[in-house]
Amino acid sequence: MATGDLKGSIRKIEQGLRLLNYPRDVDYTVLVKGDPAAFLPIISYSFTSFSTYIAELLVKCDVELTAKSDLRFIEAIYKLLRDQFQYKPILTKQQFLQFGFAERKMQIVCDIINCVVKKHKELSNSNKVKSQTRKKLRSFKYEVWSNCDNVLADPSGSALNSKQKPQVERHSGNEVSGDLHPLPLPAQGGNEEELYLDHDVVEVKCEQVIEDNSQIEFLKSQLADCQEKLHKLDWMEDKLHVLDEKLKGKVIIDEKDWNNLLSRVLLLETELLLQSKKRDLPTEFSNISQECTSSRMPVSPAI
Repeated sequence: MATGDLKGSIRKIEQGLRLLNYPRDVDYTVLVKGDPAAFLPIISYSFTSFSTYIAELLVKCDVELTAKSDLRFIEAIYKLLRDQFQYKPILTKQQFLQFGFAERKMQIVCDIINCVVKKHKELSNSNKVKSQTRKKLRSFKYEVWSNCDNVLADPSGSALNSKQKPQVERHSGNEVSGDLHPLPLPAQGGNEEELYLDHDVVEVKCEQVIEDNSQIEFLKSQLADCQEKLHKLDWMEDKLHVLDEKLKGKVIIDEKDWNNLLSRVLLLETELLLQSKKRDLPTEFSNISQECTSSRMPVSPAI
């Protein structure tokens, strides 16, 4: 939300309040002045009254927002936004509690509402998944118990024998040997002990399955993050490879070192030029002196 559009900021605030079903009246003339007393109740309602999932999150994080001064309240809110929502407000705590910065404060409140609504949806969806898992486990437990009741209610073992294939092949006439005897049925007491399930054990298994599902979801999210980071590493390796190909056979020198080298070369050239000038000066002086002596010599008169 860009600053300078006060009407647009007010429209954003109105949309956020409708999203929260905010029950109180809002004095927009006070909001426009940047009075913190107009913004703090909206923030408090967003975290404490809008969603039971958000309230449970506050209890889980050991965050208390009631019976606090404005400074302590805004400090707790800023810490919660940083730790649980990965959001950093554009104003400091002291600036938020001052008059003014109306548009900035509206932007912060709109961002807080969006963060809270998004977190509410995430927690609600995860709770639905857990409830569905519990229902499936209850139905599975009911099927297990019904099967156990059917087996225990049939002491003759006909329920088991009806599903078993005959172990001895029948023959006609005198081909049946006298050594063949029907297979003995397993003991009834052993079947009862093997098929007996304890209610407490089933409940523990259900809880373990729920924990395993939550851990699996957490591991999936971590795996997705690792895959994204690996893709970024591959992209960086490709960029470095292309850069190495471009710079192959070239020497890279720091700009400061290059300027220092140029200044040294310039000094050497100047020194060489001065030395050559010094070597030429004696010959020039000798030539001048010879010219002067030749001009001073008297000319003999002609006879």
